Amino acid sequence: MNSDEAVAVVSTTHLLPQSEAVFLEAGIGTWRWDATSGAFQLSDDGIEMLQVRDDELPLSIDTIITQILNEDAAEFQAAMSELVSAPGLIKVDFRALLEDGGIRWYRAIGQSYASADATVTHAAGVLLDVTSQRSAEQYYDAFFQQPNGLHLVASIDGEIRLTNSAWQLVLGYTEAELRAKKILDLVHPQDLEVTFKEMGKLSKGMNVLYFENRVRHKDGSYRVIAWSAATAERESVICALGQDISQEHAARRGLFQAAAVFKNSGEGILISDTDGRIRDVNVAFSRITGYSREEAIGQSTNLLRSGRHDADFYADMWRTMQKDGVWRGEIWNRRKSGTVFPELLTISKIDGPDGGYMAIFTDISQLKETEEQLQKLAHYDPLTNLPNRFLINERLEHGVRRAQRRSDRLAVFFLDIDGFKNINDSLGHLAGDRLLRATADRLRNVLRDDDSVGRIGGDEFLMVLDDIRTYDDATTIAEKIIGVLRKPMILEGRSISVSASIGISIYPDDGQTAETLMSNADAAMYNAKDQGRDTFRFYSEHLTRQAFQNVLIDSALREAIARKEFRLAFQPQVNTEDQSLLGLEVLLRWHHPPLGTVSPTQFIPQAERTGLIRDIGHWVLEQSCKQGSQWIADGLQFGHLAVNVSAPQFREEDFVDRVHQVLADTGFPPEKLELELTESVLVRDTERLIESMHKLRALGVMFAIDDFGTGYSSLSYLKRMPIDRLKLDKSFVDHITSDDSDRSIAGAVLALGEAMGLPVIAEGIEHEEQARVLQSLGCKQFQGYLYGMPMYGPRVEVLLRAHKEGDN
Repeated sequence: MNSDEAVAVVSTTHLLPQSEAVFLEAGIGTWRWDATSGAFQLSDDGIEMLQVRDDELPLSIDTIITQILNEDAAEFQAAMSELVSAPGLIKVDFRALLEDGGIRWYRAIGQSYASADATVTHAAGVLLDVTSQRSAEQYYDAFFQQPNGLHLVASIDGEIRLTNSAWQLVLGYTEAELRAKKILDLVHPQDLEVTFKEMGKLSKGMNVLYFENRVRHKDGSYRVIAWSAATAERESVICALGQDISQEHAARRGLFQAAAVFKNSGEGILISDTDGRIRDVNVAFSRITGYSREEAIGQSTNLLRSGRHDADFYADMWRTMQKDGVWRGEIWNRRKSGTVFPELLTISKIDGPDGGYMAIFTDISQLKETEEQLQKLAHYDPLTNLPNRFLINERLEHGVRRAQRRSDRLAVFFLDIDGFKNINDSLGHLAGDRLLRATADRLRNVLRDDDSVGRIGGDEFLMVLDDIRTYDDATTIAEKIIGVLRKPMILEGRSISVSASIGISIYPDDGQTAETLMSNADAAMYNAKDQGRDTFRFYSEHLTRQAFQNVLIDSALREAIARKEFRLAFQPQVNTEDQSLLGLEVLLRWHHPPLGTVSPTQFIPQAERTGLIRDIGHWVLEQSCKQGSQWIADGLQFGHLAVNVSAPQFREEDFVDRVHQVLADTGFPPEKLELELTESVLVRDTERLIESMHKLRALGVMFAIDDFGTGYSSLSYLKRMPIDRLKLDKSFVDHITSDDSDRSIAGAVLALGEAMGLPVIAEGIEHEEQARVLQSLGCKQFQGYLYGMPMYGPRVEVLLRAHKEGDN
């Protein structure tokens, strides 16, 4: 290289954009090597560039090689060997480890000269500091490979030479597929003329242009692409950057236009050092995040953290970065305003003495919103906004798996609106749509929060009901649904009443899979249609009969009090020590003309589910006190009356007042009234219920805990309650003569009663042997068939008069 060439190198350096941090002015040194003496001379600039110490002078090539990094030494030595072996020109890049510990890139350019016999006599050249240029190349490579825009290098005639991964993301083509094409092969026929014209401008010397055209996707469709295109200097190639849907990008001019792209990119770009301190940001960064360039520079990249990702997320990110040199993914960041937004982020590691990272990101908030809308369209019925067939089936499958784990029951309801086609045909499809929306709203309102309802097509709806403990639960819900759908609605100015047919299948009885349960519920729905519509059917005929029995009982219960179908029976409670009568437990009996005698085990739970138990319980209390007052007036002694109180009845806000009123109206002595509560009553609102018990105890009313040992037993609560007796449940008495566990439990209850100073009465005594075992355990109070069957009033009076005469 002669001095003119060296000057050319200098002037080229001065053409670099001085204002950009990624392009620094290159230093230049000169060198000369003499073959005869082996002396290696380096100019003062070169000595300063390589930081050669005085004790290392005079220099030799070996001295220079000791400063070169090992991975670059072989290439440097090969170049030097080539230079001294024959006349010629060499150029080699290498990294040198400097005295101050830094590492920089250098380029050695040299020419060797020979004598007449072709023997090399000497060589000379220049030494350039190209650290900035190499760093800029790395910036360029990192940017080119980002998937945020369509990057393209093509020949002037349109032959594709190089593309990035965004082509596959946006247009579906791999790099291999594109290498076999020309850019004009992908352009819409109607846009060929303008594209050819614009490319022609480049070939005629116009270095940069901007235009839009339509480019064919691999699937045959077209995308509108906005192109920024440029020709590289002294190269017969076009460099282009494309953005889908007309996003603007500044044109690039080869390697020296990378900074312009950085500034004008539509994506946010951030450059940081190795410690995560922000060095520079572009305009799009400020537009997206709200932080100005001045506010961002010098801050930690943590400035943008949203708090949505944990430490493990960032640890995985940086592990990938250190391993692969790049990380791509979605992340949530926070704007200056405090709002959190999603972005598509690519972080690339920047090698070189300065090091650091480049982050390029795109705000994908709108894309996320679109994804959510598409997700909703894929899983929800657009008319009713209910889950569609796909989603409700997914929930059913999930419900089946959960029921399997918990050993629970699950109900599937298949509902079809009766006569929907007639409504569509007579009132129009708009009215039909309004009917479907109204039906959806009513179903949502009547079901529990944990239940699911979906529209699976036409006028058909599917419901998934978790945690169905009994078949009666499913019956109750089916009745509510049919009842609420019967209510009139206004369609096209008319009051219209509709009905529905429901089929019910129960897991696990009617199927073990979602598909089977849905199919069986569908079959049951058609059975309901065949039975006259406006009704429901279980897949199992037995369950259907039981359900309708419960429906009939429910209807009859509502009229039983008014029709005076209830009667009170009384069962004696005795003290076996002296065979005295302690009292009478009041038992409710129901005889319905068509149904006959209905067992309390059947109608009491039904009354509790429907809420009728409150009115029935109040009637029992009132009639018991009235009967007791009559016996007292007749001079008959019966001890006390034990009246059962249900949980819903006792939890009523005015229960204490109602008891007080009944006692006042009937004149029944409070000290002769014993209210029997089950342990389950005390599960909820315990403090308030204890307070109510104390208020009634202040009147003189006694309390017994019924079915003790079968429910909720908390000694800390029991000792605070004004309890007068514990009742040992019949389930512990039935097998007490043969079951050691029952005998142990009975003994424990009796021991607890003694410790608390409470008598224990055993109920359900039917055999002498049971009584003997209990007596051996210390029990003295008994109730059961062995000591007296439940009797209606007239027979009780006979018993009481006999006791009275015996006492006389």
